[in-house]
Amino acid sequence: MPANSYDDIAVNKGDVIPGLEVPPQDLYHAKSFWTRWIFCQDAKIIGIQYSITAIAIGLVALVLSWLMRLQLGFPELVPFLGAAEYYQFVTMHGMIMVIYLLTALFLGGFGNYLIPLMVGSRDMVFPYVNMVSYWVYLLAVLVLVASFFVPGGPTGAGWTLYPPQAITSGTPGGDGLGIVLMLISLS
Repeated sequence: MPANSYDDIAVNKGDVIPGLEVPPQDLYHAKSFWTRWIFCQDAKIIGIQYSITAIAIGLVALVLSWLMRLQLGFPELVPFLGAAEYYQFVTMHGMIMVIYLLTALFLGGFGNYLIPLMVGSRDMVFPYVNMVSYWVYLLAVLVLVASFFVPGGPTGAGWTLYPPQAITSGTPGGDGLGIVLMLISLS
């Protein structure tokens, strides 16, 4: 008798042998908007969330870049953009492009979407932590954008935030909440 035979289990030849596999459960797929986009732990959805958020904040940086170049080319067309605001726009443009767009898009977006597919896994190792990491990133982006609306505006210390320039009195946005919100957003 072969090793994979069930003849020894069945008492009579008419007995039904139960299946060895558990029927598929639909526990993984989201059923509503909240479970699909808000509390989703699927790496592909989280990758899409990272990508959409990174591209949206990247568009803000693109507008800042346009305004900076418009001010350099035609200063009379942009009277609201003086020297202090120009430094603030350069700082925010650089910070957004390097940290909030490129890092998030490549590591968070492409990484979450492609790595599980490339290694053949169903999901990342810690899906709940992965979900929380996106929401912390979104909160950081919102805090960064909020620095545009505080008195004094965002910091103008340069995207590297070197301490001598970042804490010197008179640095645009360095005396108010601008630098504080930038540092909170980075932490």
